[in-house]
Amino acid sequence: MNNLRLQYKLRSDFYEIIRNFFKKRDYLEVETPLAVSCPGTEVYLDYFSSHWVNYHGKRKKLWLRSSPEIHMKQILTQDLNKIFQIAKCFRNNGEFSNWHHPEFSMLEWYETNISYRDFMTQTFELLKFTYTELQDLYPDVISFEFPNAPEYFSVKEAFYKFVEIDLEDNDPQLANKAKAKNILSVNSNDDFETAFFKIMIERIEPQLTKIPVVFLYDYPPSQAALAKIESSKARRFEVYIKGNEISNAFEELEGLTENKKRFEDTNKKRKSIKKEIIEMDPFFYKSLEKGLKPCCGNALGLDRWLALLLGQPGIDKVIPFRESLFLVHDKNN
Repeated sequence: MNNLRLQYKLRSDFYEIIRNFFKKRDYLEVETPLAVSCPGTEVYLDYFSSHWVNYHGKRKKLWLRSSPEIHMKQILTQDLNKIFQIAKCFRNNGEFSNWHHPEFSMLEWYETNISYRDFMTQTFELLKFTYTELQDLYPDVISFEFPNAPEYFSVKEAFYKFVEIDLEDNDPQLANKAKAKNILSVNSNDDFETAFFKIMIERIEPQLTKIPVVFLYDYPPSQAALAKIESSKARRFEVYIKGNEISNAFEELEGLTENKKRFEDTNKKRKSIKKEIIEMDPFFYKSLEKGLKPCCGNALGLDRWLALLLGQPGIDKVIPFRESLFLVHDKNN
């Protein structure tokens, strides 16, 4: 994979396969801005920022998006029901490792009036389709063995199966329960969310490396982000390939009032951990006044998925010029 021509040819064919999958299902490919007024809705992420300056020297702060979500949902309110985008996205402040890069390629897609379970099935079909088609083109390069079916665990099931903890949302004793299970990264004063993610990283995700494809679904309500909550469960799922999270999907929150509340809660949490407050794009709220149809959305990391298909231990070999852009600078510091 050191051959630059092969890298580009593989990626080109990879994207064409993905486009064929969606076009066969009557999806419309869309484009949305990279420089935006609201880069994302995540609590813990840091974003790249810049300024647009007009002829009079007036400055307007802009961000590089971490996801095209805000604009794609606006598109859905304009009577479009199936859309997808292959998008460049950006995350700042330490987003560099075997599986992270500050600039990365994301596949994001939305479909209205599709059930949560059917959306899981469709996601697996996409993964299987890209694997099969790419293997036909590159039989000597694709080394991933794709299963006939994925495994499914609710988050509660995963905690009990792999850690023997009966997970309850916002349990103030979660950190102490984790310490009793010898989870070394957890401190006794960790709040629920901190303990939750430490348990995931230290104990659950390593167990998922033994399983080719896993759907982890029904998260605690405190981890809902912009997903619906039903029966005390956040209607979201993540897909893990050999222990690497590549996909994050929601049954999307529809109403204006609840979206505003969730975003305000996000900013409160950001403020509490001294991260910059983000202003929502007012046109997003305006579009929600018209109404967002019931829908599901998914964001899938394309660099990770391609690297896993190739049997790579990280994304180094699938992102052209990765070393010249970042590692050289690191060596000088």
